[in-house]
Amino acid sequence: MNQNEMNQNEEMEIDLGELFSMLKSHYKAIIICVLLGALVMGLVTVFLMDRKYEAVARIYPKPEVSDGAIDNTQINANNQMVNNYVEMIRGNNIQNQVATALGISFSEVNSSVSVSNVSDTQIIRIGATTTDPELSKQIVDQVVTTFTTEASETLNINNIAVIDEATVPTSPVSPNLNMNIIIGALIGGVVSVGYIFIRFMMDTRIHNKEEAEKYLDIPCLGSIPYFD
Repeated sequence: MNQNEMNQNEEMEIDLGELFSMLKSHYKAIIICVLLGALVMGLVTVFLMDRKYEAVARIYPKPEVSDGAIDNTQINANNQMVNNYVEMIRGNNIQNQVATALGISFSEVNSSVSVSNVSDTQIIRIGATTTDPELSKQIVDQVVTTFTTEASETLNINNIAVIDEATVPTSPVSPNLNMNIIIGALIGGVVSVGYIFIRFMMDTRIHNKEEAEKYLDIPCLGSIPYFD
C-alpha cells in the first residue's frame, strides 16, 4: 500500500469518526423521529386503514371406505384431483355464480377469495377477506355450496366433505398494528439518519483550527474567538 492510499484510508477513518460523532450528538433528534414515525403510523393504522376480516372453511375429498378399509386407489386419484378442484374454485364460472347468488359484483368475489391446498394434505382451504365479517362468511359458504353442486353436476363427484365450516370472524386479520408501528419507527429512524448524513456530506465549512490544518495542510498561527 503506497503513501497516497494510506492517507486516503486515514481520511476515510476520520470522516467516519466525524459522522458517528455527529450522529451521537443528534441522538435525541433521532429518537424523537423514531417515536414520531411510530406514533404517526399507529394513528394512520387505527383511524385511516380499513379493518379486514377473513372467514375460512376447509373441504376434503373423502375416499370411499369398503369393508372397513380405505380404497388407496381413490386416495391417489384424489391427490391428483385436488389441484383441479382448486382451479375450479378460482375460476370465473363458480365465482360468477357466487356473485350472482349474493347480489355482489364478480370483482368483489374475485378480490376477496383465496383458495389453497394445505401442504401435504388433500384438504382445500377456502378463505374470503372483506371489511364486513358477515359478508366474508357468506362468500365462503356460497363458494363451498356452489363448488359442491358444480362438482356433483358437472364431474359426478359426490365425496366433497366440509370438515371446517366458516364462522363469522371477530378479529381483523389486517392491518397489523404492531407491524405498522415497527415500520413507522424504522422509517422515522432512516429519515432522520439520512438527513443528518446528507447534512454532513453537504457541509463544506471549516469549523475549527484543527479542520483548517487538516484540510489546508498548513499550520494555524492563530484564531479569533467567537463571542455572542
